[in-house]
Amino acid sequence: MSPRGHVFALVAVVLLLTSSVGTVVAVPDARLTVSDAAVLPETPVVGEQVVVSVSIANSVASPDAARIDEVRLSDPVDDLDVRARTLGSLSPGDSVTVPVALTFETAGARTLSLTVLGTDEDGDRVRVERPVPIAVEDAPPLVDVAVSDAVVDSETRIQVSLSNPTTADIRNIVVSVDSFDGEALVGTASVATLPDGATEVRNLTVVPAASGDLPVALRVNYTTASGTEKSFVTETRAQVGEFSDDVQLSLRPIREDDGATTDASTLASLLGGGAAGVAFGGGGGVTDGADESTTEDVAGFEVVVTNFGSAPVSDVVVETEWSNGTLPRLSIPGPIEPGASAAATVDLSEVRTAGPLSMTASYRVGVASGTSTTTLDYRPAVADVAVTDLDVTVEDGELRIVGNIVNRGLGEASGVVVELVEGESVAPQYPQRDYFVGRVTPSDFAPFELTGLVSEEATDVTVRTRYTIGGVEVVHDHVVDLPEDEQDGGFAVGSLGNVGTVAGSEQHAAVSRIDPATRGVALAVFVTLLALPVAAALRIRRETG
Repeated sequence: MSPRGHVFALVAVVLLLTSSVGTVVAVPDARLTVSDAAVLPETPVVGEQVVVSVSIANSVASPDAARIDEVRLSDPVDDLDVRARTLGSLSPGDSVTVPVALTFETAGARTLSLTVLGTDEDGDRVRVERPVPIAVEDAPPLVDVAVSDAVVDSETRIQVSLSNPTTADIRNIVVSVDSFDGEALVGTASVATLPDGATEVRNLTVVPAASGDLPVALRVNYTTASGTEKSFVTETRAQVGEFSDDVQLSLRPIREDDGATTDASTLASLLGGGAAGVAFGGGGGVTDGADESTTEDVAGFEVVVTNFGSAPVSDVVVETEWSNGTLPRLSIPGPIEPGASAAATVDLSEVRTAGPLSMTASYRVGVASGTSTTTLDYRPAVADVAVTDLDVTVEDGELRIVGNIVNRGLGEASGVVVELVEGESVAPQYPQRDYFVGRVTPSDFAPFELTGLVSEEATDVTVRTRYTIGGVEVVHDHVVDLPEDEQDGGFAVGSLGNVGTVAGSEQHAAVSRIDPATRGVALAVFVTLLALPVAAALRIRRETG
């Protein structure tokens, strides 16, 4: 090679070396490392603040200190870029933890890019990069919905349980009925703040318009810890039954021993207008209108309201009426659920006469109103005095009545007096214008005798009984027919029932019946007449033998 060629080759080598030196970057003396990038909470959710704690260290073998200029986190999914700057310097062997906060708007797995930028003492730039994998979940408030027994045209409760599955507060939670085939009486409920891990229960009220398997959609609005307002809809189904209004009334006694009431199954169920012939007695017990009363003492009575329908019953008011008036109203607030009963004590002490007792219940069933009426034959524990076994004779205008006073009731009659009522054709006469009987116990009797004068025009007379029940006087009039013709013998009249519980009421009743004394004499004569032929036959047989 010529000298000139050597010169060109040397120049080329020098230029090559010079250009290579210009592109080489100096290696920094500081040795920065990222030892950890911890994510809290470990399972972040959408709308919740997430903190990534980045641990940065300057190696102990580094000859220079290093200044931390910037820590940056980037999310390619939500296009987030969060930076922390001016974080100070680290001497060799020192470390620092830098928290970086961010909030994700969408759920799903992604990889964050972590970049740490620094500068050593020589001004050389230091750059450390590290991937941070993370999974973000969508975690709104947890909603649990329970629908109570639903009935058409009846208030139905929807119980909503709201839970916070996150580690931050959820605010301004509002749950509302989004869609439903019916009316929402209470269609919105709210929770101001739901702390992490907490649960709150709220109730909504709807009125179904149709029966069947109906969908119920609820909307939940809430605000996340970062201030983001969100909303979602949850759906459930409600089984809605047909509407049925079936309320029944019954009356049952309260026993004196321990206040326990007789089981309703032992009494007649008193349906609207039914239960005729059912009778109740106090002080002597309860009868069924035919059997003898029980020996158990009765302290009072309860009106029992039973709901056999499909909707709850509330605001029950019971009115009781009898022949002489109305008793004070009874109130049973309720609610009485389907299949359940409720009772209220009724004071029947004012009812002193046997007869129909009518009870009417007005109430609220579902969103409507209803009524139920029942009538029963009530027999109070009071005396019921009548005259019986009457022997009526009239001779030359002189009247004589002999008979018995009988107490057919369940209570005692005191101060019993029997008298002949004076009229245009009847005049009481000495020695028995009236007759004082005194006390007559239930199912007992006492004899009496009355005398008077009657005119030829008289066809009947009135026998009046007076007695006292609980300090109240009761008067009964009994009409007695006179014999058509005057006669020496007695004119027997059978048992006469009561005509009423107040003076002035009348009842015609006469049944032919033989007086007990007359019956005995007739029997003796009959036996004697039968015995005479037999005795004569025996005598003739002995003589012929």
